Amino acid sequence: MPGSSENFENFEYEFEDVTKSISRKLNSQLPNYTGEQRKACIRQVTKEIERADDLIREMEMESREAPAQYRTRMNSKIKGYQADLEKFNRDLKTAASSSGGGGGGGGGRQNNATDRTELLGGDSWESQTYDQRSRLMDSEDTLATTSGRITNAQRIGEESEQIGAGVLNELGRQRETIVRTAHKVQGTDANLGKSKRILNAMSRRVMTNQLVMVLIILVLMGILGIAIWWRLSK
Repeated sequence: MPGSSENFENFEYEFEDVTKSISRKLNSQLPNYTGEQRKACIRQVTKEIERADDLIREMEMESREAPAQYRTRMNSKIKGYQADLEKFNRDLKTAASSSGGGGGGGGGRQNNATDRTELLGGDSWESQTYDQRSRLMDSEDTLATTSGRITNAQRIGEESEQIGAGVLNELGRQRETIVRTAHKVQGTDANLGKSKRILNAMSRRVMTNQLVMVLIILVLMGILGIAIWWRLSK
């Protein structure tokens, strides 16, 4: 498959990393955050959605350059990725427009936490802890994805090795066939040489027979001429 397909797969891997991070933040982290933590998480999700959108654009460019037999499958994947990104955008808008809290008593506790976070500012211990935890989880996802890529590369390498071994075996069989054919050609050349010698001998015999017949005819004609002269002389 051409280089454009390899680039497409690399963009897919990165898109998968980004969307996992987005999904984790939207579904697991954002509902539990308030104040500056919530704002910081929303900002990070927004940046990651923008990155995911850039990756989709890159995949679209690679799809246009790919051979026709691969283009349909690529475009189908791109449509699925676009649908995922639209859902993330809707979820982000919903989360950004909501207060992020529940009802009644829970709302009072949330407002207190919000006030405390806003008093401490964006560089609070909670915000730093959130950033560190988010980076750690992103690193774990990246490590898992990298491990998957290495496993996939090993699998491709093993398949390539098997293909190479099959090609070498096929070349060995073809070499044996060529050697046998060469031996047959050599035997055919030897037989042709023998046939040529036999034909030459037969040709010489035919010429000899022809000369003998000519001599016999000449002798007979001479005898006939002498007999006719002898008869006429009487």
